Amino acid sequence: TKTRSVLLVSSTTLASATMPTDRSDGGQSAEARERIMVAAVRCVERDGVRNVSMEGVAAQAGVSRTTLYRHFPGGRGQLVSETATWQVGRFWRRLAEAVADLPTLEDRLVAGLVLGTKLMRRSSILSNLLEPELDELVNALQPTETIVHQVMRDYLTEMLLEEASAGRLRDGVDAREASDYLTRMILSYMGSPAGWDLADEQQTRRLVRTQFLGGIAPAKE
Repeated sequence: TKTRSVLLVSSTTLASATMPTDRSDGGQSAEARERIMVAAVRCVERDGVRNVSMEGVAAQAGVSRTTLYRHFPGGRGQLVSETATWQVGRFWRRLAEAVADLPTLEDRLVAGLVLGTKLMRRSSILSNLLEPELDELVNALQPTETIVHQVMRDYLTEMLLEEASAGRLRDGVDAREASDYLTRMILSYMGSPAGWDLADEQQTRRLVRTQFLGGIAPAKE
């Protein structure tokens, strides 16, 4: 169905946005860039964002500085920016794959929040997105923010329409307005959970039922 594919396709597009479009080399350039970005992630995990250097990434990736600059001619700024975008795309794709076969919107929201929280806690890049003093990462991802919001709204709209067809929404709920509300709630609570432990499935399900879907879905017995 469309809801099973829209987030997967869009997150794949986001993840691949940093890859070269010229495939005349049989994809070797894309593979080399991905290897470099994997190395950059490892450097961030080991040394922190502020201490990432072109020399360190080149050594981690096993490539020369010349090769590194051929793929990232803009230097460290380009490398950090594109690695962050690539990592965020991988994050959303992982979530999309994890929730794709779950039967209800509630189940998908709960599973996505729990897994997303665990992934963010394990990733220095993703967890550092919540640190306001790290302007470098925040600024790097600003161009993708609108894309992420739109993808999530479209995905949730389709899910809400399916829920409505199954009789699992309150009468009069507008799917588009509800999807916008849920998008804001998801991003807000993933960034600042306000005392909720979103790695705990029971807590997260209670949050989803009372705060996310309280005015959207009928109360459960």
